[in-house]
Amino acid sequence: QAQASGRPSVAKVHQLKQAMRCLLVFVFFAASEAVTWIKSPAGVSCDEACASRSGCSENDWPTSEEEFWDVAKLAGQECDSVQEGESVYDPSTDGNHCGWKGAEHLTVRCDQKGDDMSYRFCPCNSDREL
Repeated sequence: QAQASGRPSVAKVHQLKQAMRCLLVFVFFAASEAVTWIKSPAGVSCDEACASRSGCSENDWPTSEEEFWDVAKLAGQECDSVQEGESVYDPSTDGNHCGWKGAEHLTVRCDQKGDDMSYRFCPCNSDREL
C-alpha cells in the first residue's frame, strides 16, 4: 500500500526488509552447500583428491546421466561416450569414456579407488586448496 505521498507504508517497508533478509539467508546457505568437481589423478580416491579442498562430499553424487554431463563439464572432461558404469569408483573416466553411476550398494563412495587407468570425478567441499 502506498501512502498519499507516493511512499510505501511502514508495513510494506517492513515486509520488503523481511523478504530481503530471507533472500540473503537463502543465497548464503545455497553458496555454502556448493561443491567443486575435480578429476582426480589416476588410481586415487576422492578422499585423497579432495584432501586439500576440505574433503569429499558424500551427498553430491550425480543421480542421472544428465547431472553427470554437468559434472564432467565442471571437472573439465569431455566424454566420447557415457555409460551407467556402476563401478565402486564411478563417476570416472579412462580419459575418453565415462561411467557415471556408482555401485548402488555403497553408502560411502569417497574412499573408493579405481585402477591406474581410472580418473574419478570428485565432489570437493571447497574450491580452494588449503
